[in-house]
Amino acid sequence: MRIFLLSFWVAALFSNISAQTRQEAIGKLTELKNQAAVLEKTILSPDKKDIDAAIKENVGVFRILPREVYDKGLFNVRGGGAYYSFTNKSHSYDAIPQISLEQNYLQVGFYGASYGFLTDLGEIQLAEIDGKTKGVNLLVNYQPPLELPKARIEQEKSRGFEEENVAYKNRLPVAVGHSYVVRAVSYDEADVLVAFKIQRKDTDGSLIIFWKLLENFEKPTLIRNKQTASNDETAFEPVNYSGTGAARIEEILRKKGFVEVKVAEENKMIVLRGKIPKGKMAEVVQLAMEANAGKPVRVELTEK
Repeated sequence: MRIFLLSFWVAALFSNISAQTRQEAIGKLTELKNQAAVLEKTILSPDKKDIDAAIKENVGVFRILPREVYDKGLFNVRGGGAYYSFTNKSHSYDAIPQISLEQNYLQVGFYGASYGFLTDLGEIQLAEIDGKTKGVNLLVNYQPPLELPKARIEQEKSRGFEEENVAYKNRLPVAVGHSYVVRAVSYDEADVLVAFKIQRKDTDGSLIIFWKLLENFEKPTLIRNKQTASNDETAFEPVNYSGTGAARIEEILRKKGFVEVKVAEENKMIVLRGKIPKGKMAEVVQLAMEANAGKPVRVELTEK
């Protein structure tokens, strides 16, 4: 009986210790997460000197991080601080991203039918830029199409075109001291025209960017399906693409029902981003590889 009582007492003691240890661990984990959130905010924030300079110029300011350095699971914010939304003033990829930084390039247009145009205005001050500035006037008057096939055409066009001796692309190299203008069309979310200047480049490759909003256009609503009687998400109007580009791969995936997958072409590599149903990862990757002539793709998908 004594042995039984002793065993019971020891078991109860260890159970209590285990419960205490577990609760302490939960508390410690919560504390560390709170500390991490504070540190993350500090890493993403511009320095005080940058903030003071931006205030003097009456413009906004943010820091954007190089994706190849920070988007490795270190941050809670999706995208590792390599994206920025002028609409939401957020670094999260989930909050209407309108510009990104990777491999010393700036880019616009990331998922769905969204796209955008960037142009480098050179060493011009933000205060001198308005809707009449050469390179800006075209983007002020630009009307994004509302039909999906036409939006796909504009998406392809954003890879690069020239008008009135001004070049427009969805991806441009970083030039410190230069000012840029971006028209970011995010269907069903936002449509903005922004002028920004790369104020400086920090030692870790991050950029300090000064910016001002030139125009906040009415949110464009994309017409995906003219067959209003049908609720089938895959019954979109057909779009014909040739080659093995990102837009064609995205269209193939969309026709298979993977409507939340965004396909991008970065550094000659096809990249898959977005959300897919649980258990469909292998199917999506296989479809993308087949459409990409058997070449490998980079997968940054999440299952829901």
